[in-house]
Amino acid sequence: MPLNSIETNSEPILEIDGGWQDSDDENITVSLKSKNRLKKLRTTEEEDIISGDQYEKRLRNQFEKLHPTPNWAIVPSKRKRRTESEIFDGDSSDIEKIDVLNKDIDESLVKSGVNSRWKLKANKLEIYRMQDANRAAYSQCAIQSLKFHPNSQVIMTAGLDKTIRLFQVDGKKNPKIQSVIFNDLPILRAEFNPSGSEIIISGRRKYFYIYNIEAGSIDRSQGIFGTEDKTRENFLISPCGKYIVFIGSNGYLTLVSYQTKQQVANLKMNGSADAAAWSSDGKYLFSAGKDATIYQWDVGARKVVHCFADEGGYKPKKIAVSRNNDYFAIGSHSGIVNIYDDSCLSSTNPKPMKSIMNLTTSVHDMKFNHDTQILGISSHSKRDQLKMVHLPSFNVFPNWPNIANPLGYVQCFDFSPNSGYITIGNEKGKALLYRLLSYPNA
Repeated sequence: MPLNSIETNSEPILEIDGGWQDSDDENITVSLKSKNRLKKLRTTEEEDIISGDQYEKRLRNQFEKLHPTPNWAIVPSKRKRRTESEIFDGDSSDIEKIDVLNKDIDESLVKSGVNSRWKLKANKLEIYRMQDANRAAYSQCAIQSLKFHPNSQVIMTAGLDKTIRLFQVDGKKNPKIQSVIFNDLPILRAEFNPSGSEIIISGRRKYFYIYNIEAGSIDRSQGIFGTEDKTRENFLISPCGKYIVFIGSNGYLTLVSYQTKQQVANLKMNGSADAAAWSSDGKYLFSAGKDATIYQWDVGARKVVHCFADEGGYKPKKIAVSRNNDYFAIGSHSGIVNIYDDSCLSSTNPKPMKSIMNLTTSVHDMKFNHDTQILGISSHSKRDQLKMVHLPSFNVFPNWPNIANPLGYVQCFDFSPNSGYITIGNEKGKALLYRLLSYPNA
């Protein structure tokens, strides 16, 4: 009897109108001769003026040519129709990446919703509801883990129904790519590795699974030698891809080699181990427990290099570190989130730059978006407990979420790699999808 099985969705998906449509596209015209980089979008040498709709389509086509979708991420019903003609064969030395091209576009040609894409306004989050990311196959229980693929426009959902599901995200159809069922593992956490080639899946078991997306193969770890923990439900993969850290009992952080999936060190805190986060380069690991002491570990040296006290001692439950390591957020059992700058790494009793008190129940998920202009914080203990904090003003966006946009009990959330989307997993098994209009790229 196999421990797992793979189910691939091959049913055709009916197209449904997407939620984000801009009538201004019809009124915008763009000159393809006005900028050298725009000339690459022409179909003939003489072509000049095109509509906003055509301009958007050509940008998208250019991006897809430069960044072809990996074969595993293509919806099965479309996979067989993919031909070599879809692969761009131009001179790579003569091509600029699409984001470089976008930077040279006059602001007058950009839709009003994305005028402020480089600097968000603190008083309003430009956001629009899209079709649910997993509308093609809702989860049969609360979503426990929800992640965007690091390189492709794909979302993964996972939960206690023992299934991970992958969806291609376009905001309209969001078709299912495939689902993987683990018959002996109600899933509490699933995470892509940094390259996006594999998924680590865990729950309240001594073992965990490794799913190789490209090969379609599944391996089960045989447990981690030298540890007695009966659960692997709380783990983090380092951004460098070298390590997995499992948050264990009695203050232990078990450091595992990603390559061998075996223990390389046991890091011991004085109290309990309740939360952890990696620095953006994977050199340092930060951890916290009920005594509100934040540890900074040098992973290579396997030792603590600094400790500081989280102000208030509110029993930290979550740590988030920004991409440039310039902000550190500590979310507590009481719902208070303290935000520090990097001076906390040279002080034992730092003062937070801001204490966010908009949540009244324990923080369960927290993360910065890719450019550190937004910090998302959430709690699943009460309905609609998700807040977006603007940085560097530390103001909570007042316009969203609101009573007109019920979210349910927010279990988890994630930003897409370029913050064009945010997805929210709730207790009904739905992955709500929203478009952040200030970010033109997903």
